[in-house]
Amino acid sequence: MLNRLTADLKTSMLARDAARTQVLRMALTAYKNEAVAKGLGPQGTISEADAIAVLKRLVKSREDSIEQFEKVGQMERAAQERAEITLLLPYLPAMLEGPELEAAVKAAIAASGALTRKDMGLVMKALQAAHGAAFDGKRASVLVQGLLG
Repeated sequence: MLNRLTADLKTSMLARDAARTQVLRMALTAYKNEAVAKGLGPQGTISEADAIAVLKRLVKSREDSIEQFEKVGQMERAAQERAEITLLLPYLPAMLEGPELEAAVKAAIAASGALTRKDMGLVMKALQAAHGAAFDGKRASVLVQGLLG
């Protein structure tokens, strides 16, 4: 992930793509901060799973910002945040959505033996173990609650 981000940053700088360069610099900074937090130093390399988690946090932060900007009527700032999300998404794995996510949730419910909403944690752990970072936790939890009703 580090090599890909660095190479893409160089390419965007050469192309004088200011918006892409800014987002990639921010992503690299977050990556390096995570490496430092794990005791590897700024030149350290974190695992692919940790790198994906960092990028998911960046996307989540922007989604939250979009919601806040729309509440106060700052549509241009919300549009800028959406553009940043669009630039970050290619670095994340394909996400389970729609029928695929529902099938994965049903399989996790069966695998965990969950019967009520109190067992939601077990289902989410089973889903995480089976699919890693390839699903949106918020959407999955809504499905789990609906199915365990």
